[in-house]
Amino acid sequence: MKKIILSIALVGVFTLANVQAANTMIEQPIIEVTLEDDGFVDVKFDDLNEKVQEAVKGLAQEYDLNALKYNAEKQLTKVEATKKEDQSQKTFYFDVEGKEVVMAEAVEKTEQTEEIEKQEEKSPSAESFVSFINDDNGFVEVKLEDLNEKVQAAINALKETYDVELIKYNAEKQVTKVKVVNKADQTKKKIYFDNEGAETTWEKPVEDVKQETEEIL
Repeated sequence: MKKIILSIALVGVFTLANVQAANTMIEQPIIEVTLEDDGFVDVKFDDLNEKVQEAVKGLAQEYDLNALKYNAEKQLTKVEATKKEDQSQKTFYFDVEGKEVVMAEAVEKTEQTEEIEKQEEKSPSAESFVSFINDDNGFVEVKLEDLNEKVQAAINALKETYDVELIKYNAEKQVTKVKVVNKADQTKKKIYFDNEGAETTWEKPVEDVKQETEEIL
């Protein structure tokens, strides 16, 4: 009989404990932590360059500064501030020159810079090709995919009228030579493009390089 009473008592204790734990979980507030995913990290005022420091000091006249953050990839400083007059909150962005910029414009500028760098990396050079054919005037054979997007587009446009026989590139003069055959009358032709994909003549790049060489000397 004592064992039965003891078992009932223990069940009651565990039940009460579970109820209290459940109440505690219900009453305890849920704290959500949101991590920033925009590349900005906390930065000290002293770690900013002088121009950005001056810009931030200028804000301090009208605003209370809440946080300073920096994005190394975009080279932008983000300042979270509260206006002293009406307590409205605002976020400012400054470039490395201390000039205020709009975030969308800054991102677009960074993307454009990255695109230019990619195109420059994609510009072919004689050293970058595993196999190539030497040409008397400095051209080496290349594949279409080795050229930048603008030149690729120009050559693809030729395919409506011509069959492309051979593509060569001159790294020194940054000119692409395309040997083509007219689909209509089977006549052969050589077409030259600069790195912007604009059709050019072979004589002009030669003159430009000759002039640059003379200026250096």
